[in-house]
Amino acid sequence: MSVRSPRPRGVPDPKYMTFVEHLQELRHRLAISLLAIAVGAVAGWFLAPQIIHLIDIPLCQHLPKSNCRLVVTDIYGGFTLQLKIAIIVGFIFALPVTIYEMWAFIAPAFGSGPNRWAPIWMLSALLLFAGGSATAYFVFPLAVSFFTRFQGSNIEMLVIASNYVGFISLIVFVFGISFELPLILVSLSAIGITSSRWLASKRIQFFFGIFIFATIVTPGADWISPLVLGGIMYLLFESSIVVSRMIGK
Repeated sequence: MSVRSPRPRGVPDPKYMTFVEHLQELRHRLAISLLAIAVGAVAGWFLAPQIIHLIDIPLCQHLPKSNCRLVVTDIYGGFTLQLKIAIIVGFIFALPVTIYEMWAFIAPAFGSGPNRWAPIWMLSALLLFAGGSATAYFVFPLAVSFFTRFQGSNIEMLVIASNYVGFISLIVFVFGISFELPLILVSLSAIGITSSRWLASKRIQFFFGIFIFATIVTPGADWISPLVLGGIMYLLFESSIVVSRMIGK
């Protein structure tokens, strides 16, 4: 009768972990991520006034000065707005920790080999999300310009602060996540699920699929946001083919 080897200390090898132990590790890593978000939210609380002023700029560029300010609809609206911004900023500040914890949880499933790529993978994830968020910030004023054109002489636009911040956050999140496309495709190529040749053979399908995806996920009804997102995502798709070839896949 074979005896199962004891689990090496400090080595999170799935071969030696039960389902309950996996859940315990997941809970531990989620707790660390939530703590990092909470710490970032403290900084976000003090940065909220500056951020509100920053997101006011597109409104004041396209609306009369008399009604380009954000509006709250109840007595505690200012508090909830600042709290919402603090949590969003906390999530952004905690991204390095969150990405590390995510990698640390899934990496043991691939063995020890992929661990040497961990720094590159995590740095790429951060840079791509940051690039998507920055692109969203520059695209957003174009969307504001598009929507404010429909304000006629008999219509006064009052922008509810909570809805406005939620709209911006959604655009930033969608762009940030969408920019992770090349990292996902290269990772799939690295583990042998796809290849550069297969990706190149599916260019037409990816082209139409990317623009359909961009049209669906971008909030609002403007044509600028999905066009910009789709165009950049397709360039990132092409870059994933190049990188996959560079790593020999």
